Amino acid sequence: MVRRYLSKATAAGALLLAGSAGAALAQNSYPADEAALYEAAKAEGTVVWYTSAPLEPSIAVALEFEKKYPGIKVEALRLVGVQQFQRFMEEVQANQHNVDVLNLSDQPSMQTLIAENHVADWRVPTHERIPDAFRMGERAYAPYQTNLAIVYNVNGVTQEEIDILGKDWKGVLDPRFKGRFALNTMKCGTCYAAVHMFLDPKLQQEFGEAFIQQVADQKPAIFGESLAALDRVIAGEYDFTYWHFEAIAHTKWQQGAPIRWVYPKPTPSFGNAWQAVSSYAPHPNAARLFQNWVTSEEGASAIQLQYGSSTVLKEFADARSVSKEPWYKPLEEPYYVDFDRWGQNYHRDMEIWTNIINSSR
Repeated sequence: MVRRYLSKATAAGALLLAGSAGAALAQNSYPADEAALYEAAKAEGTVVWYTSAPLEPSIAVALEFEKKYPGIKVEALRLVGVQQFQRFMEEVQANQHNVDVLNLSDQPSMQTLIAENHVADWRVPTHERIPDAFRMGERAYAPYQTNLAIVYNVNGVTQEEIDILGKDWKGVLDPRFKGRFALNTMKCGTCYAAVHMFLDPKLQQEFGEAFIQQVADQKPAIFGESLAALDRVIAGEYDFTYWHFEAIAHTKWQQGAPIRWVYPKPTPSFGNAWQAVSSYAPHPNAARLFQNWVTSEEGASAIQLQYGSSTVLKEFADARSVSKEPWYKPLEEPYYVDFDRWGQNYHRDMEIWTNIINSSR
């Protein structure tokens, strides 16, 4: 079965490889044929996966891979964002090559790994079905997209209010919502994506700092942690979040929480986690097989069902049970983030957001 964590021996470098050997692995050719790749991967027997996603759904996804490819086990360790990048770079510098596949929730860090040739050039079979916004050449892919949503408690809002919130982001300014919603000032990707859109120079007339001030004037409940805000909505203390990401809402909904969600237009959508094969993978064939599977239709289905995120694959139907619910309306107008501007303005923008929102206290 999937191992929920790596042993201390592994983390300390039990899979030690010399730097030259890792470089040689990166230069080898690997079977393009799936059957041949599977046989080579089965001889290795293991995939070590650093994931930024919550551990339980990651394990559930990995178990689907193990069912598809008996004889290959997945060892999963959760390391989020820059923490994962730093851990990986420390291992590289120490010639302790532990990980096969990185799933990194920090786009600039993945760009750095690509620029410095620390991740392998590996074109997945579904490459052409993945939009440009969710791939970095043939080095890294976002296996799923993160879409922002307003998550509401079904006992706290009327259908008329749901329609107002779902129309666009300015719906929150309706006087009836004053003091009824929760938001957060946490620094994270999903916490920033809407702020990134609000402060987009191209949308200055529609949003900008003046709009953020109007949101603050609605006297929201302010939390320093995003999940805390969602939990308070689930508990019925507030009627909706402004905003959250759909995957966690989907997970909570499946667990029976009295929540639903809508996608205001335009809806920030982005690759929140980027997956790539390490150039020094100790199990290089298994790593590539796992990367192929995660970006395949079977992998997309597992991610949808186990993690709750929608797929990036073109021409692949939403397999989530929520898609069949009469209240659910799929995303219609995506806003794809500008990662160049993201990298340049993240800290400044979040300071603007935090200062204005906190002024409402």
